[in-house]
Amino acid sequence: MCSPMPEPICLVENVNGSLSVSDGAIEFLSRNNQPVVVVSVVGLYRTGKSYLMNRLAGKQTGFALGSTIESKTKGIWMWCVPHPHKTGHTLVLLDTEGLGDVDKGDSKNDAWIFCLAVLLSSTLVYNSRGTIDNTAVEKLHRDSLACCSYVTELAEQIKIKSPASTAAEAEEEEEEEDSQFVQFFPNFIWTVRDFSLELVIEKKGRV
Repeated sequence: MCSPMPEPICLVENVNGSLSVSDGAIEFLSRNNQPVVVVSVVGLYRTGKSYLMNRLAGKQTGFALGSTIESKTKGIWMWCVPHPHKTGHTLVLLDTEGLGDVDKGDSKNDAWIFCLAVLLSSTLVYNSRGTIDNTAVEKLHRDSLACCSYVTELAEQIKIKSPASTAAEAEEEEEEEDSQFVQFFPNFIWTVRDFSLELVIEKKGRV
């Protein structure tokens, strides 16, 4: 690993709805010579994503925490720390801007951030509060559909292999290419915060 990162830095800036990669973050990553494990967190704004990332880093502070109802994190912030369990690996934590901020009023910008988190991550943490109800599932479904739309557009520009010469070869390569794209998608973890109900299902007992 390169020199320790004492605090998070901005990886992707979000200014006036336009996303751009920070040169400083790219320079820092280019000096890293270790394998990386990338964990990102996404979810609604003001639900404690930054606090969760600080805990994963083993720190009390780091990613900015807010005490008001306004969204604190803007864009995507990165913190590189030694992996706690894999020697010789760097753990890259990505804290993303909260989704659904009414002040932003741009769902497409949310979709871009969600999509970037999916494409950059080894593990994607979806952070929510309360219970996993129908509304929460529908929200995740909408975000996923928007993300898939952008990934599909991106896939049109990506060629893993040279073009096939026949229709049969083209169909076979398309199926193989789809399976290869799956390899780039992260593991998924749904984190539920402030959940106080007992995990008991009627007739089945405690879960």
